[in-house]
Amino acid sequence: MKEEILGLEADFANNEYFGTNVWTEEKYRVLSGNVPVLLSAPHAVNQIREDDVRDAEKYTGALVRYLSNTTNSYAIFQLFTHADPNTDVENDYKNAVINLINTYGIKLLLDIHSSTFKDDTDIDIVTNSRQTLHGYDSLIDKLKELSVKYDIKIDENNVPNKEKENEIITVSSLLCGIPTIRMVINNKKLDIENNSIEKIIKFIEEFISYFNYS
Repeated sequence: MKEEILGLEADFANNEYFGTNVWTEEKYRVLSGNVPVLLSAPHAVNQIREDDVRDAEKYTGALVRYLSNTTNSYAIFQLFTHADPNTDVENDYKNAVINLINTYGIKLLLDIHSSTFKDDTDIDIVTNSRQTLHGYDSLIDKLKELSVKYDIKIDENNVPNKEKENEIITVSSLLCGIPTIRMVINNKKLDIENNSIEKIIKFIEEFISYFNYS
C-alpha cells in the first residue's frame, strides 16, 4: 500500500506541490465510479487565497484517488495550483462538484482535508452544526461506531468557519440537497512512514460501504 500511495501522491507533489511542472488550465480531475459517493480533495496541492499561497494538505489527494479505486466511488481533486475552492464565491472546482452531484445522482459528499491538531483527535467531522446533513444524523452515529472498531478518535466540530457560505460542503448541501461532510484528518495519521494511513483508509472504506448498502 505504501508504494501505491506514494505513486498516487507524485502528481500532486510535483514542483513543490504546485502540481504539474508546466502551466495548465486544468484546474481539477475527475474519476468516475458506480457508488453514489463523491470524494473530494480540493487542497491536494497548494492554493491561492487572496494574495497568499497556502500549503497543500499532503496525501489528501492520494487518499481520495486510492479510495475511489477501492470503493468504486466518484472522485474529484485539484491537480494544479489555482484559487482556493473553499473561499472563492465563484470557483470552477466547486461548480464541478455541484455538476457531478446533479449529473450522476450522487447521494453523499465527503470533502477530505488535513490539519495539524493541538490534541490527539484523529479525524474532525465538520457539518456546520449538522446543517449539511439534511437530517441524516445517523451518519454521525455510524462514524462514531466505526471509530471504536478502528480505534480512531473522532471529534464533531459544530462550530462553522466564519465564511462558511462559500465552502464546498455548505454550497453543495444547499444547492443539491444531499448530506455533505468535511473530514479533517490529523496530519500525523497521514504519515506514510508509520502506516497509520492504513487505519484511516479502512475506516472510510467501511463507512462508504455502509452508506452504499443502507
